[in-house]
Amino acid sequence: MLASCSSVVFIESTNQNSRIDYVVMHATSENFAESVRLLTTKTDTPVSSHYLIPAENDASYNRSQLRLHQFVEEQQRAWHAGPGYWAGQTAFNSRSIGIEIVNEFNCETTPETDLDELECTFLPFEEKQIEMTIDLLRGIQRRYPEIDPLDFVAHSDIVTEWRSDPGPLFPWRRLYEEGIGAWYDEDTKVRYESQFEEQPPDIGELQAALLQLGYLVEPTGEFDQLTRYAVRALQLRFRQADYSGEPDLETLAILWSLNEKYRGGDGLGHYP
Repeated sequence: MLASCSSVVFIESTNQNSRIDYVVMHATSENFAESVRLLTTKTDTPVSSHYLIPAENDASYNRSQLRLHQFVEEQQRAWHAGPGYWAGQTAFNSRSIGIEIVNEFNCETTPETDLDELECTFLPFEEKQIEMTIDLLRGIQRRYPEIDPLDFVAHSDIVTEWRSDPGPLFPWRRLYEEGIGAWYDEDTKVRYESQFEEQPPDIGELQAALLQLGYLVEPTGEFDQLTRYAVRALQLRFRQADYSGEPDLETLAILWSLNEKYRGGDGLGHYP
């Protein structure tokens, strides 16, 4: 009788989608043992991630073979993204999968740090770490095929002023060549470089293009710190040879190329 009364009639609605809209890539800045401690135990500022990819050359990793670690089920909320922003969206902890890669880079910054005073030491990733990352991301793509290419993001994309990971040595272009994430087309970049040599965009147009791609900036018409950090975040991901935050010709061409390819530009630098 009770079982009959409590039975559920399930009629699947078409008005739904997956909770997972983004994948956020991180680097730990700590060794494996400390990363596990911070991501799994209670601290004054608790953090977690869905996955952790160790490093074989880490003395605190005592296994002979690299093994993927998972701390949170994908459908559960991990606390990895903080106060993020991308393309008008926030609340990334509730909408993303967080992947941490063990890498002891060092980059001390706060939202008040002037970019000229910021000093970072970035370290390369191991080949086996990258291979494991690609395998993991391919699986995530199969499970959540609706994730857009631009929504595989760096932590530095969504928190531009005080996050730099996974840094300029993370191989975003290789991921793209493996069918994961976004990259610009070289011929489109060359076309924009030629166009901008004659008439480069002004700061207001730069800010509009950064906003269109997804970065948090204020449309002030001034090249302020928030805008410069957004340019640096773009460079950390798409122009890794120079991430000074200066909007030079190549950076502008890359930005416009990405917007044309992924955000519906008209080929003239105008976007809806």
